[in-house]
Amino acid sequence: MKGRFLRWALGAICLLTGRAQAQEAASRVLTVSPVVGEVIDAQEKATYGLFPTFSAADFQEARFYQSLSPDSAVTLHVLLRDGRTALRPYSPAELSAVRESIEARRRELAATPATPASPVAPADSIGRRYRVILRTGTAFDGELTARRPRQLEFLTQDLGVVQVERANIQRLEELNSEVAKRPANWYDIGNGSRLFFAPTARGLREGEGALQDISLYFVGANYGLTDNFSMGAVVSLIPGLPLHDQFVALTPKFSARISDKWHAGAGVLYLRVPSFDSSEGSYGVGLLYGVGTYGSADNNFTAGIGYGFAGGDIGSTPVLQLGGQKRISRRVSLITENYIIANREAGMGGLYGAKINWKRTSLGLAALYVIPYDGDYAFSTYVIPAFIDFTFRFGKPAR
Repeated sequence: MKGRFLRWALGAICLLTGRAQAQEAASRVLTVSPVVGEVIDAQEKATYGLFPTFSAADFQEARFYQSLSPDSAVTLHVLLRDGRTALRPYSPAELSAVRESIEARRRELAATPATPASPVAPADSIGRRYRVILRTGTAFDGELTARRPRQLEFLTQDLGVVQVERANIQRLEELNSEVAKRPANWYDIGNGSRLFFAPTARGLREGEGALQDISLYFVGANYGLTDNFSMGAVVSLIPGLPLHDQFVALTPKFSARISDKWHAGAGVLYLRVPSFDSSEGSYGVGLLYGVGTYGSADNNFTAGIGYGFAGGDIGSTPVLQLGGQKRISRRVSLITENYIIANREAGMGGLYGAKINWKRTSLGLAALYVIPYDGDYAFSTYVIPAFIDFTFRFGKPAR
């Protein structure tokens, strides 16, 4: 009896094993291209732009299986990150298209150095969502599914798969909570390098510049020589004054990015003041300053300290700077800049108002206030709507 049971058990095991082996032998793994091999992983999917219907965030690996039956049918098996396996039949034409796509992109990768001049998402950003702003002004949101030397590929909700030439991209912004709540047509209005007149610790980007007219009679220009250093100049054009009696200012500034939100900067405001006396020459005065800025290009707060100088002497009384900018809509930013002289005989003053922004230009309107102190710290206030600022930005588009 025992021997009969053992023979029955061994027979069942052999039968089951035979069925499993037969089922396993019913298909074989098909290598669609030697470039990717039998198993196509997530990096190969991204590099060669494969299987766009599967999100990069869900995809783990894939294999093609070819049936050993007379029809030789091919099925794609996709292993997802949650453990599920998705199956999709492939026709001979579709399989051939995959081979041709891999080979074409292999040649492209071999022939083109990966040094694009336009915005590039970091290497580990496949699967993240971005807001893409094109040079034409068009904007869309999508998941980055492939990075190629000349193209980025995104999966969008409304447009499906979108392939964009890198050269056509003006700016990429990862879709964090701040970016996601903006309208898609929210465009760049500069890098937040200054308020009205006061500098921030954020700098002009390399190749970026601005021309400025201040209250009609002062004309200025600033240019980013590098991402960390910019040079600016302001000259007066006051009617009736000869050229040698006009004011001239130079404003070199160094900026450094500490983190995504923090920047530090230092610079000089040098002003050549005419003597208005033909028997005397002009003389130089100015301000040495350091500043720190927290926030983005659109919304930031700046605090700084500076010391005045005249000739070879540097003053002992510091000037404190406090200011900020808040972009409240696509076109309008509210701005304030304030100066406090730490001296009981001096006082404080500044500007507050708004800027109206366009893609390359802005119009600033501000009131000037002054709070002078007397010996008993009583004060009076003067408010003068005196500041008008028209700025034109030029040079390299925003990155």
